Amino acid sequence: MENLKQLPPNVLKPLFNRDNIKTSILHIGVSNFHRSLQAFYTHELIERFHELNYGICGVDILDSSRKIYNILKDQDGLYTLYIKKTNGVHKAKIIGSIVEYFFGPENPMAVIEKMASPDIKIISLTIAEDGYHLNEITGEFDINHPSVTEDLKNPLSPNTVFGYLTQAFKLRKLRGLSGCTILSCDNIKENGNTIKQSFFNYVSKVDPDLLPWLTENTTFPNTMVDRITPNTELSDIHTLRNEFLIEDQWPVVCESFSQWVIEDNFFDEKPAWDKVGVQFTKDIKPFERMKLRLLNAGHTILGILGTLHGYKTVYEAAIDSDFISLLHSYMDKEVTATLKNQDIKTINDYKKNIISRFQNPYINDKLSRICQESSAKIPLFILPTIKDQLKGEKQIKIAAFIIAAWCKYNDGIDDQNNPYKIIDSLSGTLIRNAALSHQNPMKFLETTTVFGNLSENEIFRNYYLESLSLLRTKNVKDCIKELNALI
Repeated sequence: MENLKQLPPNVLKPLFNRDNIKTSILHIGVSNFHRSLQAFYTHELIERFHELNYGICGVDILDSSRKIYNILKDQDGLYTLYIKKTNGVHKAKIIGSIVEYFFGPENPMAVIEKMASPDIKIISLTIAEDGYHLNEITGEFDINHPSVTEDLKNPLSPNTVFGYLTQAFKLRKLRGLSGCTILSCDNIKENGNTIKQSFFNYVSKVDPDLLPWLTENTTFPNTMVDRITPNTELSDIHTLRNEFLIEDQWPVVCESFSQWVIEDNFFDEKPAWDKVGVQFTKDIKPFERMKLRLLNAGHTILGILGTLHGYKTVYEAAIDSDFISLLHSYMDKEVTATLKNQDIKTINDYKKNIISRFQNPYINDKLSRICQESSAKIPLFILPTIKDQLKGEKQIKIAAFIIAAWCKYNDGIDDQNNPYKIIDSLSGTLIRNAALSHQNPMKFLETTTVFGNLSENEIFRNYYLESLSLLRTKNVKDCIKELNALI
């Protein structure tokens, strides 16, 4: 904290005494995204409204998180949020809401004890899709996952978030304490329902007697989270050092836009996050559906098509008029009709805002990041639109083209004959089926772990085969131009 006094006036520093903050939120998975959104909003609440009871205790439970743990411990939990606006006016803000930090692999019992503390009212999470240990085919919790199996052998030294939660809530029950709110902030559909289902399935196998207590003493609100947060580059660290005199080993870069919508279903007290722009709602689905099917789908579409063309960043693809014309058509003609319980003005404003966000020249968001784990993203972001449109026999031509483009993407070579790396838990299957599709065009679409029985739908199948044939004979840019001319 003493070093903050030495920073120049152009750095926004915490306007509160961190020694007076009481920790009541424990967050698992101190990712860049958590630091750009949840920790940011909590900092704003503390700073602007003197809500000193809602400090964050950060927790990481994976060995791979040791580096960020060591850095934040070294920096007393402080870090820089480097907010890049589209007009080129950027700001550096020191975030001070993370006031404690634990590392599970180093001392799992310390984490469990902290989670069991009656002071902790909310346990929030950003553990990414793979942290939920869902079966790739059924989508249900995978009790046979290797990490889960290890937990069953060593319950007091868990590997999974479910193992930690189970031991913590066993202690709460044993000590006659109440439970708390479990708040998933991951970018998955119905994230609260998903974490609850996975956790309860885990407990039913390891300690079924705990389930009645959990049912009475926990809630799992669904949330919608939105802020583009690219990976931190070495150039960002240098810029902060040279222009703001900040020595930060792992700052967070983000856009100026942010949105956090939370289902109003808290077990105990809740922070007044609505004072700083968070929305509480009784029905999260319209917000979630709009974000997943427009923003996340838009990102994925630009990622796949842009990579095929040879672009490296979202910005490059987003200023290409052919790409954006196709994205506009997809949102207007195929997605909008599927967005229920949301007024058209809100939808149109959101679509317009998305494009301007993608076209921020200062957010150096790599297409390689966007395309990672596409096999988990496409079923969430694009397939629901396809299924809804097929029910009403409405347009799916662009969506079919995107799926065909994803098949070609898994060939691993762009239209400039440059190879790129495919990072996906299903990469072996995807690459093999894409290769086989050169002889059997249906082979990729028959990847049932991703597409289910979509290959059996004749309407979609015909559009898909037409698009794949086009993509196998022409470069993606020419294909997009041809498609734009038809729609």
